[in-house]
Amino acid sequence: MEISSDENGYDSLDDTQLENENGERANTSVHPDSAPRYTVPSRAIGAVEIPAVVENVDRTVMAFGRVPNLQHVMDAGRNSIPLYLAPEMPFCKPIMSHNARSHNVVLKITVPKRTGRKRKRGTDGPWEGDLEINDAEDHPPGNDGVANYARLDDPKILRRKMADNVDKYKVEAVGIIRNTHRFRGLADFYWDMSKSDFAQRYVDKVLPGDVDKIKEFKFQPGTDKGPNVDILPPPMFTHMSLPFNYQYSQNPYVRATEDGGTVNTTAVKQVGYFIGAEDPAPAGPQLEPDMTDLRMVEIMAELEAAFEERPVWTRRSLLNHLGGKLKNWNELKKYLNYAAYQFKGGPWRDGVVPYGIDPRTDPKYRTYQTLMFKLPKQKRAQRGQTWKSLRKVQMGPLKEFLEELSESHVFDGETFHTDGKVWQVCDITDPLLKELLENAAIRPEWDPSSGWYHGGLWAKVKAIMKTKLVAIQFDRHLTREDFAMTLQAGDETPMRSNQATFHLPLPNLRLTDEELTQLRGRQPTKKNKHKGYSVRVRDPNAGPKRALAEETRAAERDEEEARILEEMGSGNEESDDDDSGDDEDGDVPGGREEDIDREMMYG
Repeated sequence: MEISSDENGYDSLDDTQLENENGERANTSVHPDSAPRYTVPSRAIGAVEIPAVVENVDRTVMAFGRVPNLQHVMDAGRNSIPLYLAPEMPFCKPIMSHNARSHNVVLKITVPKRTGRKRKRGTDGPWEGDLEINDAEDHPPGNDGVANYARLDDPKILRRKMADNVDKYKVEAVGIIRNTHRFRGLADFYWDMSKSDFAQRYVDKVLPGDVDKIKEFKFQPGTDKGPNVDILPPPMFTHMSLPFNYQYSQNPYVRATEDGGTVNTTAVKQVGYFIGAEDPAPAGPQLEPDMTDLRMVEIMAELEAAFEERPVWTRRSLLNHLGGKLKNWNELKKYLNYAAYQFKGGPWRDGVVPYGIDPRTDPKYRTYQTLMFKLPKQKRAQRGQTWKSLRKVQMGPLKEFLEELSESHVFDGETFHTDGKVWQVCDITDPLLKELLENAAIRPEWDPSSGWYHGGLWAKVKAIMKTKLVAIQFDRHLTREDFAMTLQAGDETPMRSNQATFHLPLPNLRLTDEELTQLRGRQPTKKNKHKGYSVRVRDPNAGPKRALAEETRAAERDEEEARILEEMGSGNEESDDDDSGDDEDGDVPGGREEDIDREMMYG
């Protein structure tokens, strides 16, 4: 007897060895202790795995086409057959099957006739189902007595009936399924054509196949006009027949905690704090420093000495101060959070403050407030310089680099460095700005937008400094007289009126279109109606009614404000990124948006 191996690697008997002259399986001599063998008739049987729950057999047959030919299922050489998931819709595209080799035995199981009566309580009679059927005796049987209609052949019920009627059911092998059509592909998108006049006429006249009706089908002359213009769908929307395997899997480094949460064991540990303008100041780091690390002890001592000299730094100024004591920027980034926290918004945005100090509690910390401006990034690479050499300079020793930029955090009104975009009040040595800041009146209470300075003065300082930064970039020389109109503006915070925006006049730098393009990164547009430096002032005493009115007016200002913010993009608003620093964002305090209109400033 020959033994063959199927596609799954299982050994099986050659079917021809078990068939007699009439094509029926015959018993062969086997060992008496082996399992019994039964004859399997040689019948041509095909199978289709329908990807749906079959409740209506007639509709299921219609799903194989307008003129269904189930003989295709018996054709072992046919690769696929169509299945229309919506057979009533003529424009619904079918899904195609895959003809797979199989070796399944079809069993015919005969069970006792279903009466629909439940087992009486307290009796040992056979259990014959838990569904009550009226007039069960008059219920017409299915074809050949097979009652697999109306979902009456529920597997759970059949299994229970077989268990309770061991000696009263029969099992007979009908045949072997050699090929099975399986549907594993994706259905194409469907375009509903029920409201299309052309599609309905096509369905009524052409699809029935009646020659007389086909002759009646004609295209309507003229051009279709809206709003009900027929848009015929393409023959195919997607070429993807199989779902893409995204290989979704759980992160192997995520562990469950006792409280039902999860923790990523490889995530960077949060040491410091990155707080908002009005958040409480933290008392210490989230994790204690490892003082067994000699480098940690050395850097912490340097940071402690720096904060004794000056209570608030920016990361750029602190890096310049430490100079060659650090190997690279990553060292400062690693150890700084153990000694200080940072603001992510407000008048001290990106300021590095040691734990235990809150600059919002004393006016003496006003000289450490920060001004941030959005400036175009300057590429440090030179022609012919590779990115590897540039990266080596950036990540290498800081000695030579810091000697050149040791004063890059200072603004003198004549030059500025592009290694950062944040300056502190104490680092501004420009005569005009320094005079304004030193002679400025102090607010009785700090403000989330302007700190300890009045809003009018803070707006003037930012407007003048922004203008000077642009003038330096394009080699324009400005004097004190050029800012005469700007200096005439009051220093106090403007009181809220019907207008939400106040303007500061600025000198005209008369920039060319090429310079404007370089500044903004795109071609200049038409001149704007808005002139000068725009300041939106928030009323701290605004109540609910006033807030509602502000929301109404905000819709009217959206277009202008969006243009202003896009054109100049200055902002000190709070940032959600705890790694944002001196070279990332703009110059407007949180809770208030301020910006310079370039048409007045640039001409």
